[in-house]
Amino acid sequence: MTQGEAQAECDRLASEHPDRLTHSWLPRQDAAGGWQVAKVGIPRPRPLGTTQEAKPKPPRADDPRPAFWRDAGGPWVGPG
Repeated sequence: MTQGEAQAECDRLASEHPDRLTHSWLPRQDAAGGWQVAKVGIPRPRPLGTTQEAKPKPPRADDPRPAFWRDAGGPWVGPG
């Protein structure tokens, strides 16, 4: 079988074969240099899963340190 004949057979099978909704036909070259028709299954579409909404992040808590430690760097900071 030549490449053209294999392609013509693939086209014919794609339009007439009862499995045309679940399979596809492709021309393929064999080890001897000739051409064959390969029947390939088409995977079914996966159903869409459920969606999950992301939880919003909680607001950041205020800094619990005393103001002097927050603003000046703590009691170990000397005059600059």
